[in-house]
Amino acid sequence: MEGPIRGPEGYPPPTLVRKRRGRGKGLLLLLGFILLAAGAYLIAGLFQSQPAPVAPLTVEKPSPPSPVDDADRPAEAVPEAPAAPPVLVDTPETAEAAAQPAVDGRKANQWYYVGRLGDGPGAIYSRTGGQWNYAFACNRAARTIEIIATGTGDPGGFDQQAIAIGSTRLNMDATYARDGGGVISTILPAKHGFFDAFDGRAPMEIQLVANRKAIVPVGPELVRLIRTCRGRG
Repeated sequence: MEGPIRGPEGYPPPTLVRKRRGRGKGLLLLLGFILLAAGAYLIAGLFQSQPAPVAPLTVEKPSPPSPVDDADRPAEAVPEAPAAPPVLVDTPETAEAAAQPAVDGRKANQWYYVGRLGDGPGAIYSRTGGQWNYAFACNRAARTIEIIATGTGDPGGFDQQAIAIGSTRLNMDATYARDGGGVISTILPAKHGFFDAFDGRAPMEIQLVANRKAIVPVGPELVRLIRTCRGRG
């Protein structure tokens, strides 16, 4: 490497002079860069400043009320069925308490065998010893037994006339007449199984109107009549 350049004796050493680049060209480059940056910033700002798309306005329609389920509805008051009228029961004890003076020697609450009642023998019963209330009449020619109740009153719309003895029950196909304060009767073949229950051990429970029943004993005279009419006497 060469040593420093020396000048003539008595002069300071020479200084290396470098060429300067033109300032105008550098300024132009800087200015262009600034303009490009400013343009890019403005363009980016325009994109960012555009309003966002507005969502279409939707109007919510009120939803129809949901149908009320039957289970959600308040329970409506159910009208109560009219109470059935109380059923009065006439027993042999009440019959004896209401006993009247005997007619033809008949006593209250007793069955009596009669040789002729209609077309054959019969058995009659009086609760009080006065007018008879129930009768069984045998028609020997027809081999039938008619069950008759008197003084029953009008049954109205009641159509469930029945006689029960123990566990045996007869639903009567009955007829009604106004005579004698009301007469209800039915006719059965003498061999009808219902009469098998007439052995004198259990009383009859008779209901001919809606609000009244009667407990009637099966006396020996009634048993006799039934056996006679069935050919077993």
